Amino acid sequence: GGLGITHDDITKSVLTKVFASNLHRDEKVIQMLEETFRKRDRAIPASVQSQCEVPDNCQVLYNEVGTAPGFRFERDGHILFCLPGVPHEMKHLFERYIAPELVKHSLQTFSHRILKTTGISEADLWMKVGSIDALQKKSTLASLPSHLGVRIRLSILAETGGKETLDEVEQSLRDRIGRYVYGINDETLEGKVGQLLTEKSMTIATAESCTGGLIGHLLTQIPGSSNYFKEGFIVYSNDAKVSRLGVERQVIEEHRAVSESVVRLMAEGVRRVSGADIGVSVTGILGPTGGSEKKPVGLTFIAVSDSTGTWCGKYIYTHDRIKNKERTAQTALNLVRLRLLGLLKDA
Repeated sequence: GGLGITHDDITKSVLTKVFASNLHRDEKVIQMLEETFRKRDRAIPASVQSQCEVPDNCQVLYNEVGTAPGFRFERDGHILFCLPGVPHEMKHLFERYIAPELVKHSLQTFSHRILKTTGISEADLWMKVGSIDALQKKSTLASLPSHLGVRIRLSILAETGGKETLDEVEQSLRDRIGRYVYGINDETLEGKVGQLLTEKSMTIATAESCTGGLIGHLLTQIPGSSNYFKEGFIVYSNDAKVSRLGVERQVIEEHRAVSESVVRLMAEGVRRVSGADIGVSVTGILGPTGGSEKKPVGLTFIAVSDSTGTWCGKYIYTHDRIKNKERTAQTALNLVRLRLLGLLKDA
């Protein structure tokens, strides 16, 4: 951090004193900034011009995803890396410049793979996995839980095994918990859903109440999603559920908006209105207020509808409002995944 243009960005000036550097304008940084602001249809602001100046006795770490370059200094056999504080810029420069250098200096090299699971608690997941004694002889297993699921990290020393060993351990885990695994490493649940929809030449539409469009947002994060995502409705009010999706007002009055009866009609309604192959709907009470003894905060209903019928599920989440929303969207996408795989009837 501290490589930007604000008054408290003092890292570069401190480094020039520590390493007795002189600043000079770097032509490549200038070209990169010009290209960045050309794409924004803007001239380079005067305030950003200072980022073209870099120390003359360091390696410049060129930043393709931001405006502030990083630096690599070396003295007396020691190396200092300086990176911008913006997280995605820092990650980009670390992966491009620092990680390869760390590998060169490392006495041991590890190979890793992460299995991503959702729809099951950490305790239940490992109960289904069972004994891992045999697996631990081939790979170190680490459990990394969050409110969206559990990631399992497989690690092996490169000198004792490679891709084949990771493949073997992964397959052994999939044999035990395969229905909960939706991807590895950087793969996402929405990406997996998009892949399955594409493979099956199917389309999807969303009807969201409590998630406020988050499911549609996640689906459209994937390039090419216009090939399978038809449309999304944010039907937050009862009137919207009635007018947009054809939910019967009598059903809402009898069962209330947060109910299996209403979420079923929402999924069937959005599928009918949009002409999509699959309709997915959610309704719930995310909190922190709005709950009652019969319908507590965190109560959520999710439905998935297709030509074979409509599946509904009831869930109670116990996180804060944001995490409840994220978990509801995650569960909805996972139910669509299971439906596309023919596994939802067993969920």
